[in-house]
Amino acid sequence: MKPYLTLLITLTAISYGFSQQLRVAKNKTFEITSRTIDTLVAKSDESFTYAFRSLGKNSEGNNIFECKIVKAFIKSNKKVLLNTDSLKKTNFMSTGVLFPIAMLNKPFTVTLNNKGKIISVDQLQDQLKSTLSTWNLNPEIEQQLLNNAGDGFTAQMQGLFYQFPDKALTTQSTWENKDTGAKFKIVANKAGVLKLNMSETRKDGSTTNSKYSFDSKTGLILNEFTKTNFASKVTDFSSGAEKTEQAEVITMKKLSNTTTIAKPDSTWMDMAVKLSYWSNELKTRGEYDSLKVKKSLEAFNPKFKNDAYYTVSKLNLIQQTGNDYNYQVYSDALMKTPNEYLKDQNSHLHNKIGAALDKGSAAEAYAVSRYFYNTPSFTQWVQQSFAQNFIGEHDYPGRKEMDRKSAELIQMFISDKNPIYLQKTRPLNLWTKAKADSKNATLQLATAMAFNKMGDAEMKEGNGGRYALLMYNLLLDVNKKEAADSLLSTAIIKLQKYTTDSLNKERYESQNMLAHAYYLKFLSVVKTDSTKAIAYLARAAEYSPKNNKEKAYASFYDRVFLKSRESYRDDYIDQLLSLGNEQEALKLLAVQINSSPETLSDMQKRFETKFPSRSFKTFFMDHIISTWQNAPEFKVKNIDGKEHILSDFKNKWLVLDFWGTWCGPCKEELPDVNKFYTELTEGKHGDSNFLSVACYDTEEKVKGFLELNKYTIPVAMSDNKIQKDYKVNGYPSKIIISPDGRMLNVQFGKDWKGILKKFNEIYASQ
Repeated sequence: MKPYLTLLITLTAISYGFSQQLRVAKNKTFEITSRTIDTLVAKSDESFTYAFRSLGKNSEGNNIFECKIVKAFIKSNKKVLLNTDSLKKTNFMSTGVLFPIAMLNKPFTVTLNNKGKIISVDQLQDQLKSTLSTWNLNPEIEQQLLNNAGDGFTAQMQGLFYQFPDKALTTQSTWENKDTGAKFKIVANKAGVLKLNMSETRKDGSTTNSKYSFDSKTGLILNEFTKTNFASKVTDFSSGAEKTEQAEVITMKKLSNTTTIAKPDSTWMDMAVKLSYWSNELKTRGEYDSLKVKKSLEAFNPKFKNDAYYTVSKLNLIQQTGNDYNYQVYSDALMKTPNEYLKDQNSHLHNKIGAALDKGSAAEAYAVSRYFYNTPSFTQWVQQSFAQNFIGEHDYPGRKEMDRKSAELIQMFISDKNPIYLQKTRPLNLWTKAKADSKNATLQLATAMAFNKMGDAEMKEGNGGRYALLMYNLLLDVNKKEAADSLLSTAIIKLQKYTTDSLNKERYESQNMLAHAYYLKFLSVVKTDSTKAIAYLARAAEYSPKNNKEKAYASFYDRVFLKSRESYRDDYIDQLLSLGNEQEALKLLAVQINSSPETLSDMQKRFETKFPSRSFKTFFMDHIISTWQNAPEFKVKNIDGKEHILSDFKNKWLVLDFWGTWCGPCKEELPDVNKFYTELTEGKHGDSNFLSVACYDTEEKVKGFLELNKYTIPVAMSDNKIQKDYKVNGYPSKIIISPDGRMLNVQFGKDWKGILKKFNEIYASQ
């Protein structure tokens, strides 16, 4: 945990000929800028400038200051969230931007006694409440902001002022705070400026070192530099494990006599916050209301139609209210949005480049690409969407025009001087040219040679493995088997390297193609060399995905092009059974069922055909369920307050459903999930249980969402631990737990209801 920096310096005895009181003349103005840099987790950099005007002293002799926040800068993970000098570029991904925006240039008063201790901060809460009341924020967020404006903000303001000791100062140059162990030393006192250093070492090993400069006449801090070093435990969100990191927090403060005049556009700020995720202005029970959205956009559009933030927010809102009509509205709005507004909006750019090519021209699509060509989103568009224009298997109105524009666009990519374009599109371009002139053996050989010589950067960035395997087929078509075999062998060597590289984020895509490459090897010799054929098929089975993690999403598109299969394990099982290698075949049968439980019926038929006298249920229990991991214990509460633990569901199959109201795919499938639960209560799904777990959500939102949609599924709120224990890495996720407490994660998109039904049938059989 980050330590709080101690800014209240309590001295025991020191005197160097300066006032021990806060003495600031009435109407004197000054500004203090406080900047904090934190290297831990968020790697934040925050700076606030406060403008002060002395209002003199009150009847008790205390100092009264009018204060305003006139500048704010917030940066997190190298991304600027707020810069009040460029307010319209605010990023509302964090609630941290809301308080400084709400209080920008809003006056409040700070009262300090003559020793520099803050007595009170007044008008702040009233000013904040007044602004928040117009934003219609989520009540939890609003309360959080009001809480942060309490004691925490007072402590933050106290850090801007030096708190003098009660006793008279002496001429001692060093001293120690007996309570904290902090050691102080005066290093200079001249020209009205006192300089001192402070060092502190705590029991936890953290250290703080500070340097201060004070105005001897007014008692105001002129400069401060504080560095705190400490070790902190942080959570690795990918694994859920805790680790210790060394970090530091640097705080700097500086006083100046400049006057900043902030003139925030309150109309823009109101619009921006109301359209942000944190406001309920456009929602009903936590869900975006299409009528409210439509009405608000009609009201905002005349004034903000040329504003970048508004335009992008409008696109987001149209998407989130979602229906077939809104899809067309979104598409039309997207095409009218200037490309420069979409910078860093990769999802919208991904959608717009396709729309631009479809409704506009190759040049328009190319212009969109300039804003995200160096991102994974562009790579995905090229390989998953654009490349399909060159398959040529379906005819449709406008097909010839799309072919022409696609060919024109890929040449623009290839001709661009930026090497990133070449890396991402050259393999596709090579294949399309070879495919277009498929009878030209000379061209096919030259293209194959280009793939053989292709470097790793192009192979990986441009999905060269896919196109090399496609070239293999083109070479066979022109009877160039020797060249085809050479290309296939080279492709296998490269794919093997990418598959075994643990740092390669696309290694599972390479692995899936590698399995198909070995299957092609199998087909090439199956009629001439049965020994080699079996060896190649074994490798194809070996590299077929063994679990959901290895079933890379992008591999679906590779299979579309290559006409390959997700797994070749069942082919190898048949070969093993035909050769009498039953033990190895049964091992692979279990692996196949665990990796693809939707194939269970087919695997059962294979088993019962080959082993009619053996019990498949026994095999299922002893060799499949027994290999599943034990389901972790959990304790979560239903939104109605009922507590659930794992043992509540023993002796029955249990489906755990992980989801959230923020998750689009989750909401899309919930009508079907709710229907399943209704049928379950009617006894239509065997001896089973069901529990839904809402993650990264609030009880209020979940309740409102269920009531709005009239869903009856039982929902427990995550304790932020259960999804980590169950290694949930995507939403929605279905995990099936056996009656004896072992779990199987079902891949998204697979028929989990059919799988559960089959499990029940086998478990209940004799």
